[in-house]
Amino acid sequence: MHPLRATLAERLEQEEQAGLVYAAMGVMSAVAGLSTAAVPARIPLAGRRRAATADAFLLPLPLLWTQSMGVLHAVVTLLGAAYAPHLITVFGLTERAVPPTRPAEVMAYATSALVGGQALAVAVTGRLAESYGPAAAFAALACAIALTARPSSYTGPTTEPADHARVPDEQPTTPTQEEGLELT
Repeated sequence: MHPLRATLAERLEQEEQAGLVYAAMGVMSAVAGLSTAAVPARIPLAGRRRAATADAFLLPLPLLWTQSMGVLHAVVTLLGAAYAPHLITVFGLTERAVPPTRPAEVMAYATSALVGGQALAVAVTGRLAESYGPAAAFAALACAIALTARPSSYTGPTTEPADHARVPDEQPTTPTQEEGLELT
């Protein structure tokens, strides 16, 4: 259970609802993740990543002022729409950034980094949420994101190189004697 959502449920004196809140977020995340297949390929992954990151940052803001379980359910359910598209997009960008012979290894590293990063964030924000309330945890997380985020101008071009697009393997064509050329 994510400590911020559990702390909010505790603050609203309905701890038994924390699991249901988390489940609602998961269902919305799954629906949004499945819906990403409908996003046209002409929308670049870098743009999708920016949009999903902005959603993941902005959608939790109403949690700071939530005073009822109904609002908590609504906000967290909507927040779930940001998670799967963000993960799918980041893994898509990762796949395009690595050599075609190493995607499994790199995806394993990326998944491990994701789980480790989430564990660290939950440990820190959970302590802050328990000690100082959800607003303090959110502020600390926002500060950490601001300190670690880099503008795209620092990380290079935001468009995918055309020569790195995934296409089915084709047999290289070489001139043959049938075409009237001699091979030496």
